[in-house]
Formats: sequence, structure tokens, C-alpha cells
Amino acid sequence: MERRHFLGSMAAAAAATQIPLKGSERDSTARITLLHTNDTHSHIEPFGPGNGAASGKGGMARRATMVRQARASIPNLLLLDAGDTFQGTPYFNQYKGKLDFELMSKVGYDASTLGNHDFDNGVDMLLEAMAFARFPFLNCNFDCKGAPALAKRLTPWMIKEFPGFKVGLTGVGVEFKGLVSPENHKGVDWISPDEALKPVIRHLREVQKVDLLVLISHMGYDLHGDAIDDLHLPGLVPGIDVIIGGHSHTFLDHPTKIQQERGETHIFQVGWGGINLGRLDFALSKGQVRAASGRPVPVAAIG
Repeated sequence: MERRHFLGSMAAAAAATQIPLKGSERDSTARITLLHTNDTHSHIEPFGPGNGAASGKGGMARRATMVRQARASIPNLLLLDAGDTFQGTPYFNQYKGKLDFELMSKVGYDASTLGNHDFDNGVDMLLEAMAFARFPFLNCNFDCKGAPALAKRLTPWMIKEFPGFKVGLTGVGVEFKGLVSPENHKGVDWISPDEALKPVIRHLREVQKVDLLVLISHMGYDLHGDAIDDLHLPGLVPGIDVIIGGHSHTFLDHPTKIQQERGETHIFQVGWGGINLGRLDFALSKGQVRAASGRPVPVAAIG
């Protein structure tokens, strides 16, 4: 990508923070930006030639530059990942996910969740890799009673405080059946996400009084009725403002909006392999989303 085109795409994404508001809301409105990835699958380097539309795109170093530029100009920002960091390139074969988590820590991820492929080498090797992560892993629907060491590394929810408002975050993962061998998730049982989420959402809303509630999901965007997915979760568990999605490798051009009891849920996913960096911008006032916008930003070469 030529430099002017790359900078143009970044400028267009930055313009998303200029969310139109009514005159009476402008002075009391806080703004928050969410940057996110999903299903990066150990693509630490850019895709090489011969990969179709993905050729020349992606790469951890480029993503780091984009995040650093965003943080230099945006005061309230979170960087999130929706799982399946593992499996896909020789980097994973060699480093078993340790390098991925170490580099994600250096980029400055604020939180991630776990995908099914993150269990591909079993719980013990997942834990070895997680030792290189300096960010929390969010999940509320894995029962880790039989894997206490993993239970210590997972947290069902967290709070990020900014001047004048709070963001609540939680995470869910896809069912293991048919995706992960029993030996590789030994000691970890799956709970239906709607069942697991209800008490967490209630706690974040009623006790923690969060202004924005974010779910990091590795459930899949649209599973066509075969299982619970991101499109159906808002109807089952009201109160979620944002779903940062993964698992289905879905390329969305803009967030999908689902009406639910408490308002709208904004669902976004940006493909796979680190090809895009997702960006969502929200304007918040009195504990509610007043305006929102989002788009994928290609991770491509400068120059």
C-alpha cells in the first residue's frame, strides 16, 4: 500500500472519533476507542505473495506501529483480542505460542480471551505460553475445577477505569465438542455462554455500574442455528453493548447492530490472520452509548 493510501485509511479511521452528538450532550460525553484483532493464528509476519487479497498484509510489527500511533492521539483506548492466537505458521510450531503472547504484551494488549485452537497442544503447554503474557485472559464459561492452574490465569470479568467512566469486560469461548480433543482440554468443561454470562452481566451493570459493557467472544459471528453465536447472544443476554468477535473468520465492513432490551449491541469481527485492525469508537453519557461508529483498518506496508 502506498504511504498516502495508508495514512488516508488511518485518517479516515481517526475521523470516526468525531461522532455527531446533540448540542446538549457534547459537554457531558466521554469517548472510548476499542482496537481489536481475532484469529491471528501466529501470523507474526505479513502474508507473502500468492495469498490472494491477503498478500502483503498483516504483520505484528505493522500492527504495533498502528497501535502506537493511535495511542499517541487517543486518550481513552483499549486493545483487545478475541482468541485463536495459536496455530497456523512455523512460528507456532517452533515457539508453541510463547512468542505470540510475548509480542502481544509488547504491543500493549489490555485483554484477550481463549479460542479453541489455543488448546491445540493441551492445557499444560497453553499455561507455559500464558506465562509470557502480561495481560489478562477473560472467560466466564470455562469451568476449570479440574485445571486449577488455568483457573488462576482466567478471570471472568474486569474493569477498566477512565476519567469519568468505567468499562466492564468479560469473555466467552466456543464449545470444545468437535473442535478440541478431550485430552487437550482435560480438566476444563464448557458452560453454555448465555447461562454463564447472565450473572456476570448483572454484576457489571448493577454492582459495578459500568458505562460500557464489552464482551470478547470466541463463539463465531453466524453459525446458522447450529449453536449460539454472536448474532443471537444479545437476545439471550441483554445488557451487552459491544461484542468483539472471533472464531468464524468473518470479514465485516462495519459493525452489525442488534436491538436488545437495553438498547443496541454492536458486533464486530475483522477476519483473521491480523490482516485488519478493528476500530470501534463510542460516545458515552450517563451510562449509555449515545453514538458509535466502526470500521476495519487494513494492516499494510507504509511506503
